[in-house]
Amino acid sequence: MRDNTPPHRPDFEDGDDELIEMIEDDEDDDLEEVTLQQLEERLAMAGGDDDVEEEEDEEELRDLERIGSIKDEAAITFRQHKAPVFACSLHPTYDWAVTGSEDDRAIVWDTTTGESLYEITDHKDTVTETHFSHDGLYLATGDMSGELFAFKVSEQKEDRPILNKVWEYSMSDMSWLFWHRGAHVLLAGSDSGEVFVWRIPSGDCKILPGQSSRCESGELSSDGKKLFTAYMNGSVRLWDLKSCQVLMEVNEQHPMGFGEITHAVVACEKDSPFYVCAEGSGKMLFCTNNGPVNTIQSEHGIECLAFAPASADLKLLACGSLEGQISIWDYSKTALRTTCENPVPNDGVLRIKWLNDNTILAATSQGNLNAFDARTGSLKFTLTGHFYHIYEFVYRPQENLLLTVSEDNTAKVFKVPPLGD
Repeated sequence: MRDNTPPHRPDFEDGDDELIEMIEDDEDDDLEEVTLQQLEERLAMAGGDDDVEEEEDEEELRDLERIGSIKDEAAITFRQHKAPVFACSLHPTYDWAVTGSEDDRAIVWDTTTGESLYEITDHKDTVTETHFSHDGLYLATGDMSGELFAFKVSEQKEDRPILNKVWEYSMSDMSWLFWHRGAHVLLAGSDSGEVFVWRIPSGDCKILPGQSSRCESGELSSDGKKLFTAYMNGSVRLWDLKSCQVLMEVNEQHPMGFGEITHAVVACEKDSPFYVCAEGSGKMLFCTNNGPVNTIQSEHGIECLAFAPASADLKLLACGSLEGQISIWDYSKTALRTTCENPVPNDGVLRIKWLNDNTILAATSQGNLNAFDARTGSLKFTLTGHFYHIYEFVYRPQENLLLTVSEDNTAKVFKVPPLGD
């Protein structure tokens, strides 16, 4: 595994390397004579290690039993990746999915059959971003080292997709990448703090200057004209994409600011200029175009968050934590509305999204997909099939189709049960 690959479950073989190192160290030591009594004492002291090994074996056995008991409810499972899968996207028109993996590949495949249709092998590092444009005309892929590619997708659907590379770019290590939701404009954040904005396929580029601090997260405003970004030094910025000017900034010196942080996520309200940035310890900062307006301290850390759809009656914000807590906030009243009881204790929430006005879906570290009624916090249903971290998912409401990718080297397609109102 590369040093800069996103963290995931340790390989079972990691202990073998430690064993080899111990043997090599012992070979370098001078031999010493010991009495029988000394030998017995040493063996007795070593018995603790046996206890640890037995506990580890029992834990591994429990994991295997858990995996064996999981019911796979997926309609399709895609197994052609050879390593954890981090990225996914659904074509807006065709029955195509694209997934990106630690095996340095992005693969386009058929969501009805699971057949591999096209393989992108241009990357030399973990592919963490794969996105079809809003109209499906382009496909963008990006890896952790910052190698980005854009492909033109054939306008006439063939038995297999025809992809022609029309653009490529090498930036510093990439932290995030996505398309503008209404134009062929690609945006990316970097470890060095700069944000790049390209027009595809011409490649015309604008750069939003950084602060020598990783741009951890970014999202478009409701009108698509502004970008809200968060940085690891604790600052947040609202950018005007046309002029590349900072419209609003909250830095670490601001009374409502964060200071140095280890993780940050941002979200933009769907029908108004209202923004939130949350960091790992649970602090949430709410802003408008004119600056910060409020902060809330959650009782748990925040790994992911999402505003309710613009059509929803209530002004709700869903937050998930690595400890498994899910909280629903009424941000119009700055009040906690309800919490959702995760059916599996300590099942960390890695992604959370709204499926409709009142339903949120949480993807977890143990491979579960839990849907809750955001008004009451009650569990609607659970979808199972993965047995390790679900890193990303995409929902297509027209067909109730859900695409997921996981640490277990697979991507899956689920049919979502009826959601109700």
